[in-house]
Amino acid sequence: MLILNCSSKLQLLEGMLRRNLPKTLPVCGAVMHINRGNPAQHEVVVDTWPEFKVVLTRPRMEVVKDSRDYYTNVHAAFYWDKDACQALLENTEAIDWGRAFQLQGGSPYT
Repeated sequence: MLILNCSSKLQLLEGMLRRNLPKTLPVCGAVMHINRGNPAQHEVVVDTWPEFKVVLTRPRMEVVKDSRDYYTNVHAAFYWDKDACQALLENTEAIDWGRAFQLQGGSPYT
């Protein structure tokens, strides 16, 4: 698991996701917002870089004040590999399963 903080990597990721629209729409939209000021205070998690198989966007941990509020705790995921996605989602550092959250996502196979 790797949190992307570098603006050049995030710009590159946005370009990769744009080439695969509309399948990547929820994740691409979140990455676009992050690249344009990040008003929702989200971050991007990938399994590996630059050959990622899973991209997850989530609010930064300090942003979610109420652990029961799944409206502010929205995650978006896109994956190329189902097993890599499952591994990332099971990682408690990637997703806090003790909080209520929404998960939106897709794959190129849906």
